[in-house]
Amino acid sequence: MFDELNRAIDEYQSKWNVLVAQRKNKDFFERLKPTAAAWKAADQAAFDQMFGLWRTACDYVVVTWLNERWYAVMHLKTDTLSGGLEIIKLMQRRPNSTDATGLDHIDFLDTEETNTKAVLAEEPDIKWSEESNGDSKWTSIWFEGTEAKLRQETPLDIDIAELQQINNKIRGHKFARPTGDGAGPHIAEVE
Repeated sequence: MFDELNRAIDEYQSKWNVLVAQRKNKDFFERLKPTAAAWKAADQAAFDQMFGLWRTACDYVVVTWLNERWYAVMHLKTDTLSGGLEIIKLMQRRPNSTDATGLDHIDFLDTEETNTKAVLAEEPDIKWSEESNGDSKWTSIWFEGTEAKLRQETPLDIDIAELQQINNKIRGHKFARPTGDGAGPHIAEVE
């Protein structure tokens, strides 16, 4: 069921290990914890096929309409993927996009946001950028035709915060947003 995904993760991990071995601050890169594998499906039909195949192995699934496409966060019940990953992010390719399909990136838990920029600044051969989508922010590292997303939270933290926002809106409360402090799904109320 996960053979193709595990092969892609293994290939990614080999590229990542080469990148880490060439770093000045190897300790920083070795402390980054992989949390999720992101798989990009070509279209709605491919998304539905993978979703139907993978969801039976999951105990938690959240499906969201995000940026004109379907996006799912799936937590595996008992199995783990290569590298011990327990979370799959399944996304439909954006409309009119020609992005490659398959393994898109790996999310890494990065609890050193302030230090991250300083470490990356000392690595002139690394292409990186700060990115965001709504309240979610991350640092992307681009290498060997792939991407690592360094985040202060896991995809589950993001889902918890977003579901809390929806719940608060339904309940008539002020809406909430993640505080982004990397310590978990802490919520700050805003008007």
